[in-house]
Amino acid sequence: MSVPPELAKAFAAFPAVLRELVEAELAAGNAIAEITSGFPAPPAGACLMLARNITTRARESGGGVDFYERNNSSYLSESTDAKRHFFVLEPPGPPEPEPDMDAIRAELQARYAATMADRIHAPCAPSEPSKAAPAIPPSPGLTEGAAARFRESMQMTYDRWHDGTGYDLEILHNCSGAERTEIEALLTGSPVKDWRDVEALASLNSPSSRARLREALSCGDHRITMAVLREAPELITNAERTAALVAALESSKIYGGLTQALEIAEEFHPREVITALLRGARDGEGENAVHFAALLMFIHGKAKEPFDWEHRPFFLRFHTGERTERQAVFRELCDKIGVPPNI
Repeated sequence: MSVPPELAKAFAAFPAVLRELVEAELAAGNAIAEITSGFPAPPAGACLMLARNITTRARESGGGVDFYERNNSSYLSESTDAKRHFFVLEPPGPPEPEPDMDAIRAELQARYAATMADRIHAPCAPSEPSKAAPAIPPSPGLTEGAAARFRESMQMTYDRWHDGTGYDLEILHNCSGAERTEIEALLTGSPVKDWRDVEALASLNSPSSRARLREALSCGDHRITMAVLREAPELITNAERTAALVAALESSKIYGGLTQALEIAEEFHPREVITALLRGARDGEGENAVHFAALLMFIHGKAKEPFDWEHRPFFLRFHTGERTERQAVFRELCDKIGVPPNI
């Protein structure tokens, strides 16, 4: 199979390493589903969606191709080069089956019944210690096991705050169904306070935890909404992601959700997000405008990283309260990235 004629021109713009990858897939029977100019590619690039998963190379980086497993609702993986302007995408996989909550509840009830039966029907200890049967350690209650250890990991200490330590998700991944149900009740029964709660709810990935994350999107705290966008992107439509990201870019501050919004905008930047970044660079507070200008240069392929220190003197010129100075440097930015200044 070859590249369809109507896609040949767009395909020719891809870097050689990605063209070789696609050509190998076509020779193996794969096909090109579409070539678009949207996410995750920046305005200066494009992305190509394959019809089936890649089979002609290992699922790892190498040979000039950077490979990333994504497994979200839009695509399964991305293959790109060092510049990250062009992407080859695998189609999204089938949705994971919903957890069987009836089976989890049944396990919990059976465990509780067995524990109570042991307590009721355990034989009395013999009068002579020498004839006593080996002691059987008591079955711990649910609140004495995994749930208690997880609850302890939720207690904020200075070290956990300072080091950015989240809850102990290893407990969540390795506990029994009954213990997982109790931890689920613990997480979904409390307010979502910060990214740690969001991370744990996303890792739990149950119907109730997903509903809790959906509710958190409307909490008004940009730090929490950005954490939901980062940890549970599959729960959010592109329109919702765009609206939340634009709101954070327009009204949040550094350490108040803006840092996380900028990180997400590195890879997700539809037209509305680009416009919000441009408005912020032109009209926003000086510190914010510096970062908006830096990210715009990166998105448009004019900088090597989201804050390229080679261009730092130019970015710092946005840190001014003088309107005429800001307008002048904003026009320079628009000239550099090739967009009109009249947004």
